[in-house]
Amino acid sequence: MTGRLFSWSVELPDRGARRMGDRRGRALLRVSSEDGGDEELRVALAVGKRLQGLSEEPGAPSSRAELLHRLGELSRVCAHERMEALVNRRDYSSRELFERLVDDGYSRTVAQDIVDRARDVGIVDDARFGASFARSKVLSGWGRVRIERELARRGVNAADVPGWPDEFLTADEELERALSLASRRHLTGKNDYQKMVRFLCSRGYSLGLATSVAREVLDGGSDQLL
Repeated sequence: MTGRLFSWSVELPDRGARRMGDRRGRALLRVSSEDGGDEELRVALAVGKRLQGLSEEPGAPSSRAELLHRLGELSRVCAHERMEALVNRRDYSSRELFERLVDDGYSRTVAQDIVDRARDVGIVDDARFGASFARSKVLSGWGRVRIERELARRGVNAADVPGWPDEFLTADEELERALSLASRRHLTGKNDYQKMVRFLCSRGYSLGLATSVAREVLDGGSDQLL
């Protein structure tokens, strides 16, 4: 789109192309104006497509200020649509959703605004997400330590999940699961104790529980040191 002392264009990435560090590719908005000079802005692909269509319509932005205003509007509309598409597939924590939007090319300000609004109306609920995540991982055989670590990585404090851990996994249940996992391990007669402890720790069981279970499974255990 061109005009006196002002022009702008949108370049979409080649189909399937991915820039290093940008898995989904982003559109390039080029702007030239008397007050802003030559500028290049990376925008989310969905926003780039909307801008490209806008450039072909009557009443397209004819000044830098108007273009940037429309860019802000489209960014919020597209980010909201992206958020809805994501949460319709599965539940997300606030941090996960924020990181996905930023990864798609939306600014941190826009992404945070969308996440805050989603949280305000209950579309995103970290406690609900945490409970669902913990329940599914307990069923998958994960130990308490690993579940809490992965929740933290997703921005959720396990202490904020109602009923955690007793309503999800009691100490006795965790012990039984660890014993079941350990008892199915193939023993080679070489460093079995250390290997079993490492295996249980990798599944999210505490070191204390792992060593206790390894000793029990190995029928009296071992005095070997880790």
